[in-house]
Amino acid sequence: MLSKLLHPNQLTAAAELGLTASEFDSVPAAIEAIEAKLGERALQSRSRWFVISVLRFLRKGKWTELDASGLDEARQRELAEQCLAVTGFAASLKSVTKDHRSRFRIVGFASSKNIERGVLAKGTKAFKIASSVLSEAGLASQRAAPSPRKKATAVAASESSDAEKSVVARRAQRRGFSAQGPTPASAAAQKATEFNQSLTMSEEEFAELDAALNKPDIEVTQQNWEDQGREDRMSRALGVLAGLGFFVFVALLFL
Repeated sequence: MLSKLLHPNQLTAAAELGLTASEFDSVPAAIEAIEAKLGERALQSRSRWFVISVLRFLRKGKWTELDASGLDEARQRELAEQCLAVTGFAASLKSVTKDHRSRFRIVGFASSKNIERGVLAKGTKAFKIASSVLSEAGLASQRAAPSPRKKATAVAASESSDAEKSVVARRAQRRGFSAQGPTPASAAAQKATEFNQSLTMSEEEFAELDAALNKPDIEVTQQNWEDQGREDRMSRALGVLAGLGFFVFVALLFL
């Protein structure tokens, strides 16, 4: 059955032109009927499908329809015309899409083509020109909008992260911390630390002690000499008194 041989994109393109697969007996006949209906717009339409396929490849997109690319129809046709305006693109496009199964549909790209799987070679002149036009338009590096499923997954992950942060905050609060600052328990510990610091020697006191410990040796020596002199004088006085006392004692013995 022909409807099973035509790609869904090709069936849609035919339906938009008022054609049905049952009217034709082969894929080439159906594709040629589409081009006959399009007339002068056939090459532009073929270019449009090809360029949007290249855009899908560059963005690593997964869309299967033209409208899913995020570009409106006017912008798509504009890009197709820009590529056709580059010398060599039209000839390369016709050669690349020579097989009817590669026209009017989203195709993939790889190092070598595989028509049965809808894959074309990315080393062709048509591919390189389309890539260049899309890059200059600032479209090649943009990513497609996330699918609803991915968006829901991201939201769920964000909510899970918020829940984990809430649990951590509650645990921290039980241990003496809060989002606004330390709780009374931690504040008391901080005051104790400040009190201990107040008992330590100030910078001025430390400086005085250091100066005293580092006095010149000559001052210390002079002080020692003065102390020694006083001790010597005291010793001589005691010696004289002791001699006088002994003399008096002897005199009293003979009287």
